[in-house]
Amino acid sequence: MRKGTKLALKLGVTLLLLGILALEMDLKKLLAVISSVDPTLVLLATALQMFIILLAVVRWQVILENFQMTAGFSPLTKIMFIGQFFNLFLPSGIGGDFFRAYYLSKSHHRGMSTTLTTTLVERSAGLFALLFIGCLFAALHRIMIEGFSLLYLFIGLLIAYFAANVALFHSWIHKRLTRLLTRFGLKNVEGKLELVSEGLTTLRRNKKAVANCLLLSGAIQFLAVVVMWLAALAIGIPAPFYIFLIFIPIVNLTIMIPITINGFGLREYVYFLLFSQIGVEPEVAVTLSFLNFLIVTLSSLPGGIAYSMYKKEENFDAILTKPETL
Repeated sequence: MRKGTKLALKLGVTLLLLGILALEMDLKKLLAVISSVDPTLVLLATALQMFIILLAVVRWQVILENFQMTAGFSPLTKIMFIGQFFNLFLPSGIGGDFFRAYYLSKSHHRGMSTTLTTTLVERSAGLFALLFIGCLFAALHRIMIEGFSLLYLFIGLLIAYFAANVALFHSWIHKRLTRLLTRFGLKNVEGKLELVSEGLTTLRRNKKAVANCLLLSGAIQFLAVVVMWLAALAIGIPAPFYIFLIFIPIVNLTIMIPITINGFGLREYVYFLLFSQIGVEPEVAVTLSFLNFLIVTLSSLPGGIAYSMYKKEENFDAILTKPETL
């Protein structure tokens, strides 16, 4: 499918979802809710979101060490923030991972296959923590959406997650893929795949690294829920905290689906669909979605500044090799 066609379809879905929400809302009430936002709580949530990014840098360091790559906290932080900045404009919220892998490969003179794998492993750990938190609290507090238990949704997603990881990283599959690549004369690709496999094997054997990675992922996902709980308090949503531990993982999973332009429309509709189940008015739920985007945008702005300062490839590589001076 052509890029123009994809963009047109995404724009159509975005406008459709926003149109549905517009029919459900009172514009005056929406403006009143927006004007009532407590800026102090929003700034606090933004600061916490930036702290989450720093925790993600530490998690990335843990993973990189198992791929024989040592990088300082400061340069990785620059790359991480730039990746977060690119995520504002690229589909599904993971486009920035490619840029992180690219800059890391340049600075360490490693292939993109290896550096991209480290970002995918990081994403995988975060996804597991997200699903685990949602599943745990959905089991403790049964919530139904249109007669369907959210617990079953999380169980299904966890099963799909484990199945996908087995398919990607199982040694039996790796061996057959290696033979297939060799048979077709793609030894260069096979060599890169072997490096990736060795890094993943080393990581799996390092129980301490795996434990640290999962603990950091759990902390990151839990704090991400706290961020949105603070945003909800900023507009007076009185819902208990456990509601956010179930709803926010669903929101974060949904906006990974690249069917709208940068998640617009889909994010707002999911907030409306979920929070309307506990009596939250459409205008309030949509405002919470707007705050989600605002907080992510504000916390990603340092990445835009870093990219504008070091956008030339050679300049950015030079920064990566300097002593830590964030």
